[in-house]
Amino acid sequence: MRQLARNIALGVWLAAPAPLLADQAQLWSVHAFGLKVGELKIRSTSTPATYNGNGTFKTTGLAGVLRRIRFTIAAHGTPRGADLLPMAYDGFIDTGRRVSETKLRFQGGLPIKIAGDQDPETPISNAAKRGALDPMSMMLLTVRDQSDATLCTINETQFDGTRLVRINLRTRNDAGDHVECSGTYDRIGGYSADELAELKTSPLSITYHRQDGLWQAQEIRLTSRHGKAKLLRQE
Repeated sequence: MRQLARNIALGVWLAAPAPLLADQAQLWSVHAFGLKVGELKIRSTSTPATYNGNGTFKTTGLAGVLRRIRFTIAAHGTPRGADLLPMAYDGFIDTGRRVSETKLRFQGGLPIKIAGDQDPETPISNAAKRGALDPMSMMLLTVRDQSDATLCTINETQFDGTRLVRINLRTRNDAGDHVECSGTYDRIGGYSADELAELKTSPLSITYHRQDGLWQAQEIRLTSRHGKAKLLRQE
């Protein structure tokens, strides 16, 4: 379940202009093991000079009874065209057994961990981390409305303070007013040899629905070592 919580914090780095989330709130239901296991709330505000975002997840129903898991993540930075340039990220995860906090600050595009007890299983070079986004900024880029130019153009890295992953969503499947962008979520840094042998690449897809001339994210599907999970947008 802890890995599932990490995997929920997914986002993308887009290559062409698209509207950012502006003073918006979203609610997503999270499903795994054939059950609804939690809810994810995302809030964001942006101006031409700044953006702020926060996401909160908590287990609900039977999952919440068996094991309470919750996380809160937040980031702020500067928008530049279609890109977000993060300045700071704060993450808090409570698995019901262990509480961990992570703080990142960015200098020249390099994420620097200034707080957090967990160390990578293997070292990650600064060169590999440079240009990576934090999980909250990546999440904002995932769930914002997309233009025709930005849809299915994802290929970027994410660093959460311990692990580095690459998200690549370039395969496009059109079905009327819906488009599925599919690809992979690849472990590329901070993992042990055993972790990479267990699972190095996972399938990932995002389904967008056409609305008012833009593409709105409606469903996210991913696979972790714990099995398949999906997020469904409620509002």
